[in-house]
Amino acid sequence: MIFALDIGTRKVAGILGEMRGDKVHIIDAVVLEHDKRAMLDGQIHNIEDVTTIVNKIKRKLEEKNNIIIEKVTTALAGRSLHTEKTEAEMEKKGEITKEDLAYLELESVRRGLSQLALDKKKDYYCVGYSPVAFSVDGEHIKNPVQQIAKHTVGVSTLVTFLPKPVLDSMIAVLKNCSLTLEYITLEPIAALYVTIPDDMRLLNLALVDVGAGTSDIAITEKNKITAYGMIPKAGDEITEAICHEYLVDFNTAERIKRETSAERVFEARDIFNQPVTVTYDGFKAAAEPKAEEVAKDIADEILNLNGKQPQAVVMVGGGSSLLALREKVAENLGLPINRVGSRTPESITNIENLPDSLKGTEGITPLGILETALFKKGIGFVEVTVNGEKEYIINLEQKITVMDVIMSRGMELKKLYGRPGQAITFTFNGELKILRGSRAEHSKVYVNNAEKDLDSEIKHGDVLVISPVKDGDNAYALIKDIVHESYVTTVEINGRKHDIAPVVLCGGREVSMEEALRDRAEIEVKRVDNIKEALARAGFEMGASNERDIIVTVNKEPVILKQRNFQLKVNGAEVSPGYTLRNMDKVVYVDSPAFYRIKDLLKNTAAKKIKVMINGKPFELEQEKSDIYMNGRKVPEDEFIINGAVLEQKLTEEKMILSSIFKFYPVNMERAKGRMLELKVNGEKAGYTTQIYEGSDIEVNFTEVI
Repeated sequence: MIFALDIGTRKVAGILGEMRGDKVHIIDAVVLEHDKRAMLDGQIHNIEDVTTIVNKIKRKLEEKNNIIIEKVTTALAGRSLHTEKTEAEMEKKGEITKEDLAYLELESVRRGLSQLALDKKKDYYCVGYSPVAFSVDGEHIKNPVQQIAKHTVGVSTLVTFLPKPVLDSMIAVLKNCSLTLEYITLEPIAALYVTIPDDMRLLNLALVDVGAGTSDIAITEKNKITAYGMIPKAGDEITEAICHEYLVDFNTAERIKRETSAERVFEARDIFNQPVTVTYDGFKAAAEPKAEEVAKDIADEILNLNGKQPQAVVMVGGGSSLLALREKVAENLGLPINRVGSRTPESITNIENLPDSLKGTEGITPLGILETALFKKGIGFVEVTVNGEKEYIINLEQKITVMDVIMSRGMELKKLYGRPGQAITFTFNGELKILRGSRAEHSKVYVNNAEKDLDSEIKHGDVLVISPVKDGDNAYALIKDIVHESYVTTVEINGRKHDIAPVVLCGGREVSMEEALRDRAEIEVKRVDNIKEALARAGFEMGASNERDIIVTVNKEPVILKQRNFQLKVNGAEVSPGYTLRNMDKVVYVDSPAFYRIKDLLKNTAAKKIKVMINGKPFELEQEKSDIYMNGRKVPEDEFIINGAVLEQKLTEEKMILSSIFKFYPVNMERAKGRMLELKVNGEKAGYTTQIYEGSDIEVNFTEVI
């Protein structure tokens, strides 16, 4: 047994039915009118009032049939749906993947949702989408997967949207009534099931539901609904025209519209209580202008949605019974009158035990909802949990996937696809360089704790966890990070190590190595290898350097010396301020005048040597002392050199004595304790001042003291 519920603008119908053989058997039905205006244009505006009337219908059916109703099938108003054609494009170089197309389709739907929400000031679900065209580098292509793109990939998508409040308010009413939603459909689809036989649903048809305030339109082709539309004109427009013509109230005009025919004259009273006789010709004359207006708008919307003349038009709803309206729709579409028609439930052969309350054209939709449940042809509908929140998903294609959940939630792309970090492009000494940002971590989808892809099917009750994405970090570097160590000069200055940074220009302006690298920067780097500039960067300012040459004569040889107001040496040797530094050079710099002393220039002359024997072993003794003369005057070695000086170095004319040997022949002082030193030269007893010569035989002994 199936419970079908049709919540309409003026009435709510509940039907109990079942299949008996090949017939749809109506067990019971309850139809009630709203006490208040809880519904507007097919949408629930007062959840409490609608809950009250649905509970009344549910309890009546339960009491009359001695059952408990737990599940329900219902329908959403087709007028709530919006079909949009959206487009998206992305930059792409290289092979196109399925992931690229999924990204594009998702982006096209997101754009449609954003634009629709902006235009209509509402939030929407995506209840169906279909890519209709792809392009690669601006050229149309049927299937871009594995094609090679040079610049761009684009998609055009047909997307159907449903306002979130429409479904959310319906779910709220059903939960308040302790009902579980088993199937859900759209009112135009429900009407289609009972009005169009299976073998006719491949045709290109327009289904028009003429209600009170709106006329809902659905276009079918190849067993699918391809578009939805609505015009804000319907039966009330014609009823109001009758009110004006005969000066009757709205309810009386409604009866005139429904009951007047060629066979019957309608008797009524106007607002002055005067009798009014309405003939069919009079009624037709009053109704036709407004019927023409409504029919033209319906025809125009059909052509706009379908893009061409349909093969036929099926009209349902209370207003569809008006012949004049059907005739004008046919005329405006250029169709024969027999291609535009309406059907009542009584003409449906597979329905039995039809109650009077469902025999009018208003019974088409609730009966269609019942058939939807009996033949299990409802829209795919599941309740899932997404990151801890309940989500209700509908999809016109029956199968529901992870992608449908994402579409339904209207998730932004950044919730799925992280943004890679922005790169920095710059030139380094004229060469183009790119410093890339880090890669993004894309979102992962887990269904019941198992990782799934976007095409994975979703079932009722599934628990989805969509992990957050992590955007890549933008590229960032200090200038020193892009300068190779080879541009740094490492030297020792006055005993301390210094790393001399290079000269760095950015756009011609010298910048610090600690400055952040900017996008599109033009970087020029030059190694500092001039010693004067290196000293300045290390904190030693040479200032103005003065040098002059002085000439002296050393042992009859001329020598040119540099006399400076500073002292500068590299690796022990004097260098000029133009010296080119190398790594690991040792620099000595003193900010004081450089005066030369004799000892800086002269080296010891060759010493006089003699060979002797000491205790039987040969030794060579040197006479090291020499005398220095400047301009003929004997001077010490610390004397400053003057310009033009004549320097001479001569060995001292002193004799070598016995005590000289102790520089070369050390004495063990431990052996000398308590003993007397005995010295002999050539066998003769000698003293410290005894003169020695080439070949002298020297003895050094210790004797006991008596």
